[in-house]
Amino acid sequence: MKEYIRGLNLIDLVSEKHKVLREKVSAGSGDPLNHTETHILAKLELHGRLSISDISRRISISRQGAQKVVNSLLEQGYVETVQVEGNSRDKYISLTAGGLEVCRRMLEIKQKIEQEIAAKIGAEQVKLLKQLLAEDWL
Repeated sequence: MKEYIRGLNLIDLVSEKHKVLREKVSAGSGDPLNHTETHILAKLELHGRLSISDISRRISISRQGAQKVVNSLLEQGYVETVQVEGNSRDKYISLTAGGLEVCRRMLEIKQKIEQEIAAKIGAEQVKLLKQLLAEDWL
């Protein structure tokens, strides 16, 4: 363990672990996606379809930033635009079969990492950690 970790506060500890976990998921996926792209894919998997404005609000980036990332995902074939029936103005973004496949692979990687963590700290500790993180304390 890196010695500097011992002196960190809760927020910085969570941030450090988050960074390492995201890097492991990215490295294991084999897909050329950055953190923002994977975050958008995860939100689309959770919500089905979202407008660019919804995406920008949900991941806390500008609308222009969201549009730029979505354009990249469109080019890569992970998402598509969907016209809403009865609404010619708004377009929504949804996952393609390729986007769903990427999400499935990332879930498998996350499950494998969780198993590795459980092997190191114990399944009960992982269960407790998940329970504590799911609590409404923020």
